[in-house]
Amino acid sequence: MSNLSQPETEAALALIVDDDTTVRIVMRSVLESHGIRVNEAANGVEALESFDQQTPDIVILDIEMPEKDGLQACADIRHHPNGKLVPIMMSTGMDDTHSINRAYEAGATDFAVKPLNWPIFGHRIRYMLQAARAIREHHAAQQTAIRLGKVIESSSNEIYICDDHSLKLQQTNGRARTNTGYAETDINQLTLSQLLPELTENQLKEIVSDLYSGEYNEQLVTTTILRKNGTAYPVELSLQLSREDDNNLLVGIAQDITERQLAENRMRQLAYYDTLTGLPNRQLFTEQLEKMLEKTKESANKIAVLYIDIDNFKRINDSLGHSIGDKLLQEMALRLNKCVTENAPIARHITANTEIAVSRLSGDEFALVLDQVEDTAIAGTVAKYLLNMLSRPMHLNGHELVVTPSIGIAVAPLDSDNEESLLKHADTAMHHAKKAGKNTFQYYSSTMNSMGRERLQLESELRKALERQELTVYFQPQVDIQTGKLVSAEALVRWNHPKHGLVSPAHFIPLAEEMGLIIDIGDWVLSQACKTVKAWQAKGLHLEKIAVNLSSLQFKRSDLLAQTNKVLNETGLDAKYLELELTESVIMNDADATIEVLHALKEMGIRLSVDDFGTGYSSLNYLSKFPLDELKIDKSFIVDVDSDSHNASIVTAIVAMANSLGLELVAEGVETESQLAFVRKQGIHLVQGYYFSKPVPAGEFEKLLRGNSCADRLSANQ
Repeated sequence: MSNLSQPETEAALALIVDDDTTVRIVMRSVLESHGIRVNEAANGVEALESFDQQTPDIVILDIEMPEKDGLQACADIRHHPNGKLVPIMMSTGMDDTHSINRAYEAGATDFAVKPLNWPIFGHRIRYMLQAARAIREHHAAQQTAIRLGKVIESSSNEIYICDDHSLKLQQTNGRARTNTGYAETDINQLTLSQLLPELTENQLKEIVSDLYSGEYNEQLVTTTILRKNGTAYPVELSLQLSREDDNNLLVGIAQDITERQLAENRMRQLAYYDTLTGLPNRQLFTEQLEKMLEKTKESANKIAVLYIDIDNFKRINDSLGHSIGDKLLQEMALRLNKCVTENAPIARHITANTEIAVSRLSGDEFALVLDQVEDTAIAGTVAKYLLNMLSRPMHLNGHELVVTPSIGIAVAPLDSDNEESLLKHADTAMHHAKKAGKNTFQYYSSTMNSMGRERLQLESELRKALERQELTVYFQPQVDIQTGKLVSAEALVRWNHPKHGLVSPAHFIPLAEEMGLIIDIGDWVLSQACKTVKAWQAKGLHLEKIAVNLSSLQFKRSDLLAQTNKVLNETGLDAKYLELELTESVIMNDADATIEVLHALKEMGIRLSVDDFGTGYSSLNYLSKFPLDELKIDKSFIVDVDSDSHNASIVTAIVAMANSLGLELVAEGVETESQLAFVRKQGIHLVQGYYFSKPVPAGEFEKLLRGNSCADRLSANQ
């Protein structure tokens, strides 16, 4: 027997199914505080076993679980002999419509998005238990005597009994009178049609006729009930005939579905609006754009889509954390909304009939569409205004940030009359705006597609570059300017393309990172660099260290330590000669975890260096905790150091900080005598840059090792 048939005096039993122990503990605490007993299961398989042993009054299922997920477990429970009437609440951290729809298709009674609002959660479960109790009371009433006053009066559903011909009310229960506000003495003066403003008397009589025909045992109607005070509330109404001798009655059993409709509204909000910013999401934006395009076909006007992406957003997220990143996105949404209000300056450039829709498409990408545009130049004017407004400084949690957008513009019907293609073209134009230097806008042109095809071709060729041995390692010397000796080097990858010659690393390294190939390329560069240095050592040519860059993807991989150790073992290079270079953004992303990995590398005997230092958001507090050996001052601070006092001050501050932390310094990008003089004055000994040598192949670098060209270069200019 199911617990659903047990007396109300016994505490209800809930089955919690979630693979997260913490969630189960908190949920148990909340439910037990409401007087509800609890059984637990960690996955769908355990849930069904528990259900077989003791049928609960309610099941709370997480969707994402190992072994058997919540959707399958829900479906299995519904097929269980005791599982048809048990209410099931499903929960998940995903807030997409697809997940919600799948939950209800599997048989869920209700749905909740994590993180749960625990105080409301307890009340919702109590409400669901009450609703389930009402359903079984209703079924019990059908099996016994629906006219028994005690059963009717104790039901938690509203019950209305009326004459089957006149529809005059004869009896209601306490719940009906409480919800409608009518006293028992008012009932005999009302008809059912007076309580149901959305159903006419003729419609109700047609329902009665259908019930008499025997085609249906009941008629379910979603409608509203009118209270005595004139307000209405939504209900799900079941109309049935009760036939006893010659006295036939029409029985209406109503359930207040106000909360359900609120939940449906919340689901619509989740389906069509971004939860972080409150802006319409991609789905709603696409539907809005589709309707605008239909309207445009009937006029000579155009539609402009502006695709907006925040420059360097990932760097902010990695350096300052996702919390700051989220606040930045919310601020961007507020600014975009403010830009399109009636009183904003943008209103001067558009007609009164122009409709504007703003959306957050995904991540740091937003879109704005202008309807009824007479001149395509207006889109450029709007883009300039957005560039100005969105790039103004913002203050978030004590940080002053300035971020810039890149904007792509596509116009219908000139570029496309299809919403998907139009959005794609605007996206393409946005990427060209980024390549043009960011903080600008670009109109879409058909030539961009051919450039996109070239990029796809380059991607395909890059995948084959390793196996075709088209990649090579170049070496750039690092010189001790006190002695003039070439003491170390940085290994840099180059792509010798069979058709295009040497491809710039600035062109293919970001591409390799996007494609995930940077891990294979990085492993190969590390191996080649170590193998080459070991070969030089065998010839009596020694370097104090060889520096190799690690990308963020390489650093995050779980087998980084094992792979590095494998390369050292295979090449025979002592770990003390290897230096791994990481950027500030890499080490500051999850700094606590970074410290652990860096210590493990340090224990292997490997040197650690921070590359491009000064361009990120390093915390001095964290830097002091990192087991670092060296900082490399980014060349952007060196290039104008003899003419830019601001850059000179930054370099001076970095030198002071490095000295206080006991770190070595390398000055990158030294190309002129004046730059060298400044670096020497700051007390920096290690220098890397074109002043001594550009990156060269291993054979040419070996000649540098054998000769004294670096020392000669120094002495010639002293």
